Amino acid sequence: MPRRDPVALLLGVLLAGLVAFIWWQTAQLSQDLRNANSARDALASQVQRLGEKPVAGPPGSRGEPGPAVTGPRGPQGEPGPIGPTGPVGPTGDDGVSATGSPGTPGHPGQAGEDGATGPQGPAGPAGPAGPQGPPGADGKDGQDGADGADGHACPEGYSWQAPDYDPDALVCRRDGAPQPSPSKGGGLLSMGLDPQRRQYP
Repeated sequence: MPRRDPVALLLGVLLAGLVAFIWWQTAQLSQDLRNANSARDALASQVQRLGEKPVAGPPGSRGEPGPAVTGPRGPQGEPGPIGPTGPVGPTGDDGVSATGSPGTPGHPGQAGEDGATGPQGPAGPAGPAGPQGPPGADGKDGQDGADGADGHACPEGYSWQAPDYDPDALVCRRDGAPQPSPSKGGGLLSMGLDPQRRQYP
């Protein structure tokens, strides 16, 4: 059962009591009116039997009801006294909550497999050059290189030969060529030139 407001319940009881009181008063007035009419009729009959004319004769016939006229509404009366507090009604059933209680947390799912490797993106622009670092430590001495080829080698078909005009010198001469005489350019001037630049016969 829904819980009722004690004030509304009290007002309902007072209204029912007021209606019962008005009905009782109306019934009481109707009874008094009937008694008064009976006494008047008896008094009138007694006066007539004595040979006199009663002032109040018997009641006449009931006339037609007049037109109903609704008068203006009267001023609101003073509020009545507060009645006693009624009994507390039964406790209603608990309502259903619109928001449910939070559920229990679920178990964590399994880790998914690694996706395929995507294509390599384009190379980004070169970054600015960093500051020059301190000089490194001296490296170890390298190994000795291989011996180089002999310098001033004669071209193919030529060999080093000592001329007749200067046995202490070596010139690059063609193989099988006769020895030149000093007048043919084998003098001191030709000996001072680089063997590669000398004129060969």
